[in-house]
Amino acid sequence: MDAIAVMTASTTPLPTLSITEEMLEPLIQGVIANVTVILPIGLGLMAIFLGIRIIPGLISRFTRM
Repeated sequence: MDAIAVMTASTTPLPTLSITEEMLEPLIQGVIANVTVILPIGLGLMAIFLGIRIIPGLISRFTRM
């Protein structure tokens, strides 16, 4: 137990890290680039799945009339 107490004691200060806008800029640009690619693909897939679900019901409804 004493070894853990020594390691977590405040006698060894942790290094501080300041995050700047310049450090976050590549991350933000990467997220924006990925969203601009994934969003249209996701919407297209959702439209296909919705069409597969709805169109057979519409066809059967109109053929019964």
